[in-house]
Amino acid sequence: MKGWLLVGIGIWWLTGISAWARTYTDAEAHAAWTQLQRQPITEQTFRKTCDLIQDVGQTNLPLAYEWLAQYVSKVQKSGNRRWIHILLINWGKAKESLNHYDEAEPLFRQARQNARAIPLLYCHALTYTVQLYYDWGKPDSLAHYLTLGEQAARSANDRETLALLRDFRGASRIRSDQREAMRADFEEAIRLSADLPDKNALFMARHSLASYYLTNLQQQVMAFDSLLELAKDSSLSRNPRFYERTTVYFRSPRPTVLFKLAQLNLLLTDYENAGKFADMVYDELVRPNPKAPMVPYFNAEMAIIRVYQGQIKQASVFVDSSRRQFGGAEAQIPYSGYFLAAGLLAEQDGQLAKAADYYKQSLTKGLTSVSFSRIPLELHYVRALLRTGHYDKARQMLAPLTTAATTNQYSAIGLYYYQSLAELNKAQGNYVRYGQALDTYHAIRDSLTSLNQYRAVQQILARVRIRDKEQQIDRLNAENEARTRQLRRERLFYGAIITLAVLTIGLLVLYVRNRQIRARQREALQQSQLEQLEKQRHIDLMQGIIKAEENERLTIADQLHNEVNPLLAVVLLNVSSALETVAPDASTAPKLRKAQDVLTSINSTVRGISHRLTPQLIEQHGFRRAIEELAESVNMSGKVQLHTIVVGFDKALPLSFLSDLYRIVQELVHNVIRHAQATEATVEVIEHDRHVTILVEDNGVGITANTGGDGQGLQTIRAKVAMRHGQMDVQRKSDGGTLVVIDDLELPESSREANRPTQSVN
Repeated sequence: MKGWLLVGIGIWWLTGISAWARTYTDAEAHAAWTQLQRQPITEQTFRKTCDLIQDVGQTNLPLAYEWLAQYVSKVQKSGNRRWIHILLINWGKAKESLNHYDEAEPLFRQARQNARAIPLLYCHALTYTVQLYYDWGKPDSLAHYLTLGEQAARSANDRETLALLRDFRGASRIRSDQREAMRADFEEAIRLSADLPDKNALFMARHSLASYYLTNLQQQVMAFDSLLELAKDSSLSRNPRFYERTTVYFRSPRPTVLFKLAQLNLLLTDYENAGKFADMVYDELVRPNPKAPMVPYFNAEMAIIRVYQGQIKQASVFVDSSRRQFGGAEAQIPYSGYFLAAGLLAEQDGQLAKAADYYKQSLTKGLTSVSFSRIPLELHYVRALLRTGHYDKARQMLAPLTTAATTNQYSAIGLYYYQSLAELNKAQGNYVRYGQALDTYHAIRDSLTSLNQYRAVQQILARVRIRDKEQQIDRLNAENEARTRQLRRERLFYGAIITLAVLTIGLLVLYVRNRQIRARQREALQQSQLEQLEKQRHIDLMQGIIKAEENERLTIADQLHNEVNPLLAVVLLNVSSALETVAPDASTAPKLRKAQDVLTSINSTVRGISHRLTPQLIEQHGFRRAIEELAESVNMSGKVQLHTIVVGFDKALPLSFLSDLYRIVQELVHNVIRHAQATEATVEVIEHDRHVTILVEDNGVGITANTGGDGQGLQTIRAKVAMRHGQMDVQRKSDGGTLVVIDDLELPESSREANRPTQSVN
């Protein structure tokens, strides 16, 4: 079992298919490299250089490695540990994913040394070190770095790394058949990663549980079906550039699951469906980038699939292509899958000794990282040994496989194991065990054949049902076409008659409709005129009422100011004179002083009433000062802090218009004081070219939605606003308080003409 099950297909940062990848010619690549090396190292130039190396690696991996080595030396001089970490990790995992384990080992060692002072980066380096020794098949080194990694992850509170390491620990237990401990590790990995926003570790944990712990093939199929849904998660589907990620991750989750389904079909000896899934994986990962360094690995695997399918010529083409792409001497090819494919072809040609040699070499190349076949390589070697007469060696190779064959008895593993065991016992004359092994072999073969036949029958039935449906659809289509032709002829005949009738009726309808439209237009025009007259009458009436009210206020104010105030002043003067002639200790002195205070208060009150009835400050100091004095009088109470903003009003406006504005503001402010329970309020009065806008807002309790209509004050304000052709909106603010907006209050015609910008004449 191999680490690709944990890290997924397409892990190679130099060979993976990226949405951002660019293809360079050699001249373009060298020119870009030279230009970047002349620039100082910044985050921007670092990323550009990483992109260049990664993109060049799509088609020229040796050149990418050469530049990477040069750039690592250059970056190390900068002392930036993060940049160094990115380069070393990705260089190491590129080597590891292509089975160059001995070259990856020193790179990960340097990465650990560089990242030791940075906990998170150190966890990443340890995780890739664990993956290296897991894939390389070195259990002692694996156990050592698993322990170190888990300690570092706990110290850094890095749950993702801890979940990944639990994955590797669980997967490593398969070699010692610690199934319950394995399950506990995988479930702990799932628990640790369940609520992480990045679903990478969760996908790996569920993938590992299905791959390693589940032994029932049907359960595995169900588990991988559910993984296809999780594979759609956006955190799994992207292909990051290698400077964006330095931890173990799935680059191609969907092809990985499809790959697993191809494996399961091979285990079921259903070679046709296995080939279909393998083709889907090949189409997604290889065909978009046929020059990528991973292609020879996949070509070798496709050769294995084609041999199982009996397509020997195609298998030979894939093997030859794989050998050419690897280059160099055949013995130096680092991939065991190639030697397995070559051995299978040699065995098909009857070259048994050559096949045995290929199988033997496959055992020395390490475990395959992208193998469709989960059949142990030793079983192929045993078969070749048996056919070349090396029975003792064959028995020695078979002995360690007993557990795997028993565990996976009703699969291709058990089938080939008991077939080889039967041949071995027969060759050595042990006919009792030969018969037992042969019976087991036939039972497994019959079971797999029945299962595959059942699946084949279901597929045939499905195709038959589809064919019947297609024939039924064809018949229905033919009948529909015949009916359509008949209907078309009938429609042509009746269509002419109906068209004439419709045209006649249509003309009549248009004539009647036109008369109705003109009648409705006349009625609408008359109604509009009546409404306009009624509206104008109402406005004239309101203007008369408001004008009469204003005249009455002016009359009362004049009487208070010109008659009552002078009389009060005379009385107050007499009382003051009387106080001067009365001795301080006289009994009448307190009464006179009390009368003086009362008269002073009455005088002040009468003056205030007079000013409120007619704001004389508008005439004396202008509208802006009148509003400011209103705010000052409110602020003196200490209960409400009133802020004012007055824009414009620098030019003369009719006093009646300004008085209306002042009355509106005054009434709105009094509403705030009486009803809002506010501590702060703001009044804005803004003069535009043709109209005036008033805004009043407070931080009080806000107006209630079901108040039962406006009060007398708001009704008066609305009447004044309507008279000036304005609009008024009262609303409760979302954060509390009330906002009143009065807009489009028309300026008097003379003022609008004065505010209109003049045009220069050349």
